[in-house]
Amino acid sequence: MFIKTKNYDQCIQKVRIEIGTLVGLEKDNEAFITLKEIPTIQMMELKESYEKGEKELMNFFKNLLPSIISEHNFYETEQKKMSSSDLASLIFESIELTQKVINTYTNASFFTRQQRKGGKLLPSAVKSSMEDTAPNSTKNTGIGSST
Repeated sequence: MFIKTKNYDQCIQKVRIEIGTLVGLEKDNEAFITLKEIPTIQMMELKESYEKGEKELMNFFKNLLPSIISEHNFYETEQKKMSSSDLASLIFESIELTQKVINTYTNASFFTRQQRKGGKLLPSAVKSSMEDTAPNSTKNTGIGSST
C-alpha cells in the first residue's frame, strides 16, 4: 500500500544542489537548495522550450523553479525563511548561480535515464548550451531510484 506521507520521497526523486560559495559563503555546503523531479507534463513543456532556444528554456525554468523547490536553507532574516518564489528570483539574478542550479538539476539521474526506440538509445535529458560552463560538484541525494 502506498501512503503519501510515508512513501512520497521514495517515489519522487530529488537532487540537492550546494551553492554556498556562489552566494558569498565560505563553503558550498553552507547553502543548499533541493529540487524535486519535474512533473510529467512539464517534462514535455521542457522539451518544447529547449527546441525553441535558450531564451525560452530560461523562461521555462524561471517559471518552473518555485514549484520544484522542496527544501532550502535561505532566510530573509534569522527567523524568516525565504519563499520559493523569492529564492527562484535570487537564483536568476546571477548567471553563475542560474547555470549551476540548472546544470546540476538537468544532470540528475531522473533526466539521464535512457529508453530504447527502434534500436537507438534516446536520452530523456534536455541538454542546455550552457552545459559545460558550470562544474557539477554536487550529487544526487539518493532519494528515490538512482537511475
